[in-house]
Amino acid sequence: MKTMESVPASTLTSMRCGGVIARLFEPESGEELQGLIRAPAGFHLLGAGTNTIFADTTIHTPVIRLGPSFDFIETVDGGLRAGGATHVKKILSRCVKDGLTGMEFMAGIPGTLGGALAMNAGTAKKGIMEVVREIEAVDASGPRTIDPSSLPWGYRRGGIEPGTVVTAAVLALEPSTTDEVRARILEHLEKRRNQPRGPSAGSVFKNPPEAPAGLLIDRAGLKGTRVGGAKVSELHANFIVNDEGASATDVAALIALVKRQVFDRFGIELHEEVRFIGQ
Repeated sequence: MKTMESVPASTLTSMRCGGVIARLFEPESGEELQGLIRAPAGFHLLGAGTNTIFADTTIHTPVIRLGPSFDFIETVDGGLRAGGATHVKKILSRCVKDGLTGMEFMAGIPGTLGGALAMNAGTAKKGIMEVVREIEAVDASGPRTIDPSSLPWGYRRGGIEPGTVVTAAVLALEPSTTDEVRARILEHLEKRRNQPRGPSAGSVFKNPPEAPAGLLIDRAGLKGTRVGGAKVSELHANFIVNDEGASATDVAALIALVKRQVFDRFGIELHEEVRFIGQ
């Protein structure tokens, strides 16, 4: 198991901000992972850091990030089995290679499979939990297999219990052709081409029932609004970008400002997709 100390959070998250992680652990087996989970200090779980922001302080609670042994893909009957540390992009590449369809809607969504399942990542119409046949996980009692139908998953909610770490999952996919799968992936990437480049945590807010969050933020006249180095993107209003060395405090303050002004203008309360740790 790899252990690191005093790791800058800015090197581990796509927003490129935050304080220092006192201890970062990368377990390579279910036994090592279970030992960390059972420790009395508790833990924070980190995937690829594309949806997480650490506060501008020292994070003393241990942070766990699955090691390379949890990054794998293998063919199984009716789909693929992939490790919790496997990046979604890598799974999609395998789908193209093997001519397997069903995951194309995840094109352009960053992060690992474990992180995607935790928040049921996807589009406004479809989440990854809809294509999962089986989840392998570890909690304080040891390894177990979870039937996704037993979980209370929903929009941006995987329904996985706190203290449970996804180590692998079986994805139910259908046979197709390389060309067809690639074409569908390109279609979804085209829909996302207006997303901003540079340091961000992706979509900041969940879409409320009334209207897309980005549309509400745009209509509130908030594109380009900034707090310190954090700015609401002019390309997509549901993105906050680290424009000029933003701190996590800048990002949190800008999120609060956006929520307040959208509520004052439309009476709609926005809820974050991004996860803050240490605040």
